[in-house]
Amino acid sequence: MPKKKRRKIKFKAVNFKLTSSQKAKVDAFCKENGTTPVTMYKKAILIYLEHKGYGNYKPSMHPEEHKNQMSIFDFIE
Repeated sequence: MPKKKRRKIKFKAVNFKLTSSQKAKVDAFCKENGTTPVTMYKKAILIYLEHKGYGNYKPSMHPEEHKNQMSIFDFIE
């Protein structure tokens, strides 16, 4: 039975800047927990997206209703 071809995983480069004190904190955290900065960044992003970000977006401001705007509930009354 022939093996399936493995799909290539596409990666995208992301750049961001850290201050020297932030980089020192990241390095200390990684050394203490035995991980690399890249895996720490990936896990931190995943945790953020699961709890606060992707899929849980709620607009902070409700759309304004103008005086002349009709509502679907106007016909019921």
